[in-house]
Amino acid sequence: MPKEILCPYCHLPQVFTPKPSDPPGEAYCPNCGGPVPWGPQAAVRPTTVLWIDDDRLLLGACVPTLERHGYRVLVAHDGTTGRATATRERPDVILLDVVMPTLNGLEVCRQLRADRHLTDTPIILLTALEDVRVGRAGKKIGATTTLRKPSSPEYLVEVLDKRVGRTQGVPRL
Repeated sequence: MPKEILCPYCHLPQVFTPKPSDPPGEAYCPNCGGPVPWGPQAAVRPTTVLWIDDDRLLLGACVPTLERHGYRVLVAHDGTTGRATATRERPDVILLDVVMPTLNGLEVCRQLRADRHLTDTPIILLTALEDVRVGRAGKKIGATTTLRKPSSPEYLVEVLDKRVGRTQGVPRL
């Protein structure tokens, strides 16, 4: 059975399919060449969400709920940092605020879609704007969907579970 583990050096997920006769040990990351342990001691990468948003209040209210539901949440407070984090971490899904200073979410989405490693990563735009053209513009540049914000943390968990194909589980307390 294939196992996805996180390279401890470049932090990129690696998929290994060990044979039953293979002893636990090390393999080598095809990206950086570093040794990647596999077997009982290997760390399985949790589903990773990158949330790019300058609204610290919303993040503070929602991130703990996502983490209790088993998501690994990375936060970037601006588009430039978010783009760099996405390139480095290759998250499973990206939550992206539309209205941010300097680099807005639509431009960040456009740039992320230009990265060949992120073309299939779901990008969920978040907006407080009541303009349907925002959602249309997002679709046109490659966003998966657009949600109104603020959204309840529980609703975000439902949306994320659906996007990454997880069945909803009981949150960890």
